Amino acid sequence: MKKLLSYLFLLLTVCPLQAQDWEPIGTWPFEYKAFRVATIYSGFFSIKKTQVPCNIHLGKQTLWFSRNDTLMEAIPGSILRVEFPNGDTFMPVGESGSFGKILRQDTINGKVARVLFVHTVDQNAVDKRAVELMNNSQNLQQSSLNLGAWGAQLSDANASVNEEELPLPLVNTFYYQLNGEIFEATERNILAHIDPKRKKEYRNYTRQAEIISTNKSSMLKVWNDFFLNYSTPTTPKRK
Repeated sequence: MKKLLSYLFLLLTVCPLQAQDWEPIGTWPFEYKAFRVATIYSGFFSIKKTQVPCNIHLGKQTLWFSRNDTLMEAIPGSILRVEFPNGDTFMPVGESGSFGKILRQDTINGKVARVLFVHTVDQNAVDKRAVELMNNSQNLQQSSLNLGAWGAQLSDANASVNEEELPLPLVNTFYYQLNGEIFEATERNILAHIDPKRKKEYRNYTRQAEIISTNKSSMLKVWNDFFLNYSTPTTPKRK
C-alpha cells in the first residue's frame, strides 16, 4: 500500500512540460515541437537542394516534411544533409542511416572530421513503462474496491494518464567521423583509431576523468584531447 500511495502522489504532482524545455512524447516523437523550414540536400546520382518545413522522427529515424498541408516521409537513404535555421545540421550516420546532429566540425589530416550525436527512442524503456503502467492500473483497480469513494477517485486519476502523452525515453549515441569513416564512439572503436602509443594514456584518462559514452561533454573532451591533434594519419586496419 505504501508503494501504491507513493506512485499515486507522483502521478498527481507531476508538473506540465515547459514550452522551452520540449521533450518528445508518444503522440509527437519528433526532434522539434513544430515543423521548421529547413534546407534539404538529397539525391542518389545528383544533389538536389530543397527548402521545406520538416522534422526528424526520433523513433523511425526518418525525415518528415510538410507539402500542401500533408505530412510525408522522405525516402530512406535519399537524404544527404538537413540544415535547420537555428544552425542545427543533421546527416545520416551508421548502417541504419540514423540522423546525427553535427556537434563539432574540424579538419584533420586535410579531411573533414566531425562529432555527431544521434537522439533515438529507447524502445525497451517504452515497452517496460507500458507494462509498469498496466500493472499499476490493475493494482489501483483492485485497491479502489477497498478504499471506497476516495479509492475510486485515485483510480480515475490514474486512468486519465495517457502513456502516449508522457515524455519518451531517449538514447544518446555519439559518432566520430575521421579520415572518411564514421564510427560509433565506443571505447573499442576509439582505441582502434588513436595513436597506438597513447592507448594506455587513454585508458587511464577515461578512468580519472569519468568519461561517459552517452554524455556530450565527455565525447567532445575525448575528441579534443585524443583526435583533434593526435589522431593517426590513416585509419588502422581491423584484424
